Parts: sequence; structure tokens; C-alpha cells
Amino acid sequence: MDTKKEALEKQYREIASLYDMAEELAGTVESEFTKDPETQLALIEPLIAQVADSADVLTQEFITVIEKPVLAKSAKNRVEGALRKIFMALEEYRKQLGLRSKQTAEGLLNIADPIVEKIRKQAEKIILIFMQLMAISLDRIMHKFEIEEFKRANDRLISTLPAFGH
Repeated sequence: MDTKKEALEKQYREIASLYDMAEELAGTVESEFTKDPETQLALIEPLIAQVADSADVLTQEFITVIEKPVLAKSAKNRVEGALRKIFMALEEYRKQLGLRSKQTAEGLLNIADPIVEKIRKQAEKIILIFMQLMAISLDRIMHKFEIEEFKRANDRLISTLPAFGH
């Protein structure tokens, strides 16, 4: 297998790993550390659904763009939309977690938090993958503070990319 094909397969696996993370998130409902499975499910179900839906779009668009690079421009909006929906779902999770912690005496920590953070980091990796294939507009995906953090964390790699949209 040649190096380019291996690299593409690795990138595809990075995108597809969102499915595993959604499954891992679902597993928190039945964890021995979850006090109220119904409440936990209500908290994470929208995020699970959105991560899985976005993974469907992102894996399909990755394949499409690799097979026919000329379609990158038409795939751009779908890719940005799928990534934006992940970041919106992450934000909604944090908001709901905050509301629940105000209603109870419990702190802001939830068993799903480390997995949610993994999903955020993975979404950022996926942005970098797609930035190598097309001009992604980060402002269509993230909030300004997230963009600044993303750029700071990935400055060296971003500066080497041919087409960087902000």
C-alpha cells in the first residue's frame, strides 16, 4: 500500500472515529457512576444523535472529495454545516449541564465530560483534515473564542495549508 493511500485511510478513520465516541457517550447512561440513567440519557442523547449524523455527512463528503476533487467546492457547505452542528451540540450539552447543576446541588462535572472533550478535540482534527482538501471558513463552524483557541493550538500546521479561510 502506498503512503498516500495509507494517509487517506488514516484520515478517514479519524473522521469515522466520531461513531465510536458517540457510542462511548451512550455507554455513560448504563455506567455504575451514573445516578440517574434517564436524566443522563436526556442530557447526552441530542449530542449522540448530532455527532452520528455529522459523522455520516463528513465520511461521505471525505470520500466524495478524495474521489473527485473537483467536487470540493460543492461539498464545502455540507462539511462546514456538519462541523458547525457538532460544535452547536457541544455548546448545548454544556448549557444543559449548567442548567441541571443549578437545579441540583451537584457540581458541573458529569461522567460524559471527558468523552465530550474528546469529541471536541476530534472535531478540531477533522477540521484540519478538511482544511487540507478545501478552503474551510472557521467562522461558519465555531464561535470567535473557539476560532482563536483553535488557531493558537494549531498555528504551525495552519500556516502550512494552501487555502486557509477564516
